[in-house]
Amino acid sequence: MDYHLLPHVSFGFVDDRAVALDLRTDRYFMIAAAETSALRSAGIEGTGLVDGVGIGALVRRRLIGTGTGPAIAPVVAEPLSRSALEVEANGRRIGWPEIAFVRAQASLCLRFLGLQKTLARWQRLRLRYQNRKPPNDVEQAALQYAQGFADGRLLLPAKTLCVPDSLTLACILWRRGIDADVYFGVRLAPFLAHAWVQRGDMLLSDTLNTVGEYTPVFRL
Repeated sequence: MDYHLLPHVSFGFVDDRAVALDLRTDRYFMIAAAETSALRSAGIEGTGLVDGVGIGALVRRRLIGTGTGPAIAPVVAEPLSRSALEVEANGRRIGWPEIAFVRAQASLCLRFLGLQKTLARWQRLRLRYQNRKPPNDVEQAALQYAQGFADGRLLLPAKTLCVPDSLTLACILWRRGIDADVYFGVRLAPFLAHAWVQRGDMLLSDTLNTVGEYTPVFRL
């Protein structure tokens, strides 16, 4: 029988376990050993998996479905080599009103729409801006705008929260023709989750030390 990853689910391998994010419920799930083995075999064998205890448990938990659909594959991010916040450069100014407006949008969407619908809305924003002409030196521009965002964010009284802040930075970059990804990641012992923005191997929202302990389980 064929199996596929349900559209509201993504996962990553953290050490010897798998951790999944269910966007519908905005919850992370630690995957049991048998289920983790089934997910690992999916990456080797494709969607045509052999029925077993692990597969059955994943289906019952509504993490995977039967039939054809999205491939069962973990989220993987390009290894980070540098952070925009740890490189000397002349940051490009981003006005605090723009940051405040987009940040308020992100916070309100998360509060009233929930995580799944908010991310779907941001995906539509990304598609809307994808044809905008990028700056001449897009890598340097991404670095400078990330620094400008960090400077402007200091002027806002709102509490620093990784998810709305990451969505805000990503939207501001997309508006300027700079593509970037938003990742959600986790770490174990103790369990913690974090969101960040990166473009290729360059981290745009945090220092390398902050994100280095997290394994991605979702990518926007």
